[in-house]
Amino acid sequence: MKKLIVAVAALALMAGSAYAAEWNFYGSARVSTFWSETDVIDGPSGDWDYAEALNSTARIGANVKVSDELSARFEYGAANDNANIRLLYGEWDFGAGKLLIGKDYTPINVTYSSQVYSNDTTLGGYGDFDNCRHPQIKLTFDGFQIAFIDTDESYDSMVTYDTQSLIPMIAVSYTANFDMGEVMIAGGFNTFEVNDDEDIYSYGIGLGTKLNFGALGMFATFVYGENIDGLGTGTETGFGGLVGYDGTDADDCESIGGTIGVFFTVNDMLTLEGGYGYIHDEMDEANVTSIAQSYYLQAAITLAPGVIVTPEIGMLDGREDGEDEEFYFGAKWQINF
Repeated sequence: MKKLIVAVAALALMAGSAYAAEWNFYGSARVSTFWSETDVIDGPSGDWDYAEALNSTARIGANVKVSDELSARFEYGAANDNANIRLLYGEWDFGAGKLLIGKDYTPINVTYSSQVYSNDTTLGGYGDFDNCRHPQIKLTFDGFQIAFIDTDESYDSMVTYDTQSLIPMIAVSYTANFDMGEVMIAGGFNTFEVNDDEDIYSYGIGLGTKLNFGALGMFATFVYGENIDGLGTGTETGFGGLVGYDGTDADDCESIGGTIGVFFTVNDMLTLEGGYGYIHDEMDEANVTSIAQSYYLQAAITLAPGVIVTPEIGMLDGREDGEDEEFYFGAKWQINF
């Protein structure tokens, strides 16, 4: 009996050791302090407003190593001052590639800007191509990625209709890395049926690069597609990259735009950056357009290792009569731990 107990204890110890994981925790506390004024283009001027808030991009998480083949990660954010899951996945390295299951950044992630206003805007919706983070099943083979994501069934209508989807959203990308930086191409496809009779299609392609020439660097992105809000990459125009539906026919939204920026590392304490983003949407059937742009200048100042303050000034510009233009200045305060 004693030998049996010892054997069971040994097996339990071996099993526990086999699944013992190495946990490396990290965190980032981020608070924004900004003044802004929102005016209506060719309309009334707004009032200045001060806002101070915990960034939704504040986070705490851990990288986990279970074995040479199995790893994982979790990360909680602070959207609306409430904990939310930003990342939660496991990844298996099977030799020829990797299989990821869980919530992670998707292959549609063509964005390089460091714009910090409004929860680290990063020119989102102004010419980037960023599906952000979603639950997915993703395969990685060196620089190539393909992921299967829940179908997005978004459309613009005054009435709510039944929708049906039969296949997941498909997202792919390829990234080539070299000494000076990287070049990336990404694409996505999404489809669903609305009102039992109209098939809605969303597709898009994004290109991007980030290059370093010593202390000086630059980035650029380009995006083109139809109904790209259905790829989780909505725009900041009045149409939002969203397909219209009137109960009978779909009105596709064609989007084209891009971003460009430069950054300069003065020293270990100071990095300067400026960026510009532009997006143009056109509704095919209605033959109407909507344009939006954003631009900014910032200085990321490292006060101590892990302690960063980033003053920034910029504009979110709807450009069309009746749309908003928002001028802002302030800073993001950040401590990494």
